Amino acid sequence: MVGYGLVCLVAGIALRCLVAYGSVTCSKLNFKEKLFVCASWTPKATVQAAIGSIALDTVMKSDIPDKDEEYYGIVILSIAVLAIIVTSPPGAALITALGPKLLDHKDDETKPLKKELTGIDSTEKTDDNNV
Repeated sequence: MVGYGLVCLVAGIALRCLVAYGSVTCSKLNFKEKLFVCASWTPKATVQAAIGSIALDTVMKSDIPDKDEEYYGIVILSIAVLAIIVTSPPGAALITALGPKLLDHKDDETKPLKKELTGIDSTEKTDDNNV
């Protein structure tokens, strides 16, 4: 069961990386930024933690739990936990390690966007005494 779960997980991560890269191919991101998008999509935990146990809970709440359905519920929960354990810590480490290497921080490029979002022009001089 764990072996099949890992194979499914690796295939899912590979497909997820391809889709992530494909979703940003027409963007203005450079190649390094596109690679970072792929890396940032590898961790999987939110959905798995939220719905991993629903199948087993549904079976256990039924009037007459079926043993086969209970087994499948346990398998689904086990693979969800496996996905969390295998992808989250390495994914967080990958994002932390690759972020500074693949992403360039250019403050000049973010100033117009910051002004648009906040209404504050960071190039204007402010008088800190008149706050």
